[in-house]
Amino acid sequence: MVAGGSVSIPFCAVNRVGVLFGGPSVEHDVSIITAQQLMAVLAERHEVVPLYLAGDGRLWTGEALTKVDAFASQPPAGGHSVELRIGGSAPFVEPASGRLGKDRPVHVDVVINAIHGTGGEDGTLLGALELAQVPYVGRGVAAAAVGMDKHLAKLVVKDAGIDVLDHERIERTEWEADADAVVARASARFGGDAVVKPATLGSSIGVARCSGEEELREALELAFELDRQAIVEPFAAGAVELNVAVLGRPGDVVAVSEVERPIGSESGLSFEDKYMSAGGKGAKGAGDKTGGSMAAQDRVIPADVDPAWREAVKERAVTAHHALRLAGVTRFDFFVLDDGARFVLNEPNTVPGSFAFYLFEPVGLPFHELAERLLEIAAAESREERSTTRTFESALLSLHLDRR
Repeated sequence: MVAGGSVSIPFCAVNRVGVLFGGPSVEHDVSIITAQQLMAVLAERHEVVPLYLAGDGRLWTGEALTKVDAFASQPPAGGHSVELRIGGSAPFVEPASGRLGKDRPVHVDVVINAIHGTGGEDGTLLGALELAQVPYVGRGVAAAAVGMDKHLAKLVVKDAGIDVLDHERIERTEWEADADAVVARASARFGGDAVVKPATLGSSIGVARCSGEEELREALELAFELDRQAIVEPFAAGAVELNVAVLGRPGDVVAVSEVERPIGSESGLSFEDKYMSAGGKGAKGAGDKTGGSMAAQDRVIPADVDPAWREAVKERAVTAHHALRLAGVTRFDFFVLDDGARFVLNEPNTVPGSFAFYLFEPVGLPFHELAERLLEIAAAESREERSTTRTFESALLSLHLDRR
């Protein structure tokens, strides 16, 4: 495990790396920037294959998509249409442009998912990759789906002994049936100061702090425009937010990052705070090769808190990573309450912005080596899957045929 200082690792023998990004998500643009950063560092040692999923569900590839300028228009400038096919010799194919043309296979050895939110982080596309037998970074559909769902993730980590805030999950169908009853119930449970979140979104999109029933109603209306379910929880007054990332797979944690304290998180951070402000997340050490960092949120790294607090959240992050059975990089966001008496997991981010490289650099793991570790994890997970029996011969069908 990387705990500090520099590291030296062998680079993965993978040649062609597909980077999947974009997606039908409100975090679509964030994903594009994350992918640009990742592709830049991967290109030093591998052949990068961009796999851009547009908002309309169409896939595109082409060298032009390694530059952010290509996305000034839709479809992306210089992109070539590509399809993901199940059962073929090459899962990714550029379809023939005419009746007499031939499909052109697009070979990849492994795929790294850089889609934040719907379509990628929630496991949807990972399931398609599994059916197409494409190695990828991740731990399967179930782990991705649970990690993305704030309600289910809370249940899993709580069962592992990690403290979480009390919360209530509300379905859109409940809201549409009797919004007044939902507001009254949530207000009675959490009082006048609560937080509403879409259950399966990230980047603080749709998150709102509410004071009173009218604001609660407005926040829930917005949440249900963005998601089928929402959660309501008490506002963590006086909390100190601490974030830490874990790199690894079940049973094999490779590295735990440095701990950060986001500035301004005491009152809640919006999407604009995280990505559009004038700070510089990841700017230090990112360099020109990654094009800077997509996020401009101000932060303190390492967090300027009691060192015991930093160690406490690191320990809990590793426990949560194992409990959720995740593979890859996950950033865990914690609240410290009551002067260190409580360490509450707010949520996991299973495809964090920029792959949280700026948190690993201070412990001696630069971005290009982090990317290599992701490829190694994908290879290990693929070997694990191949060693698992998925089919077996049965006489059931022949018995039915013989009875005809």
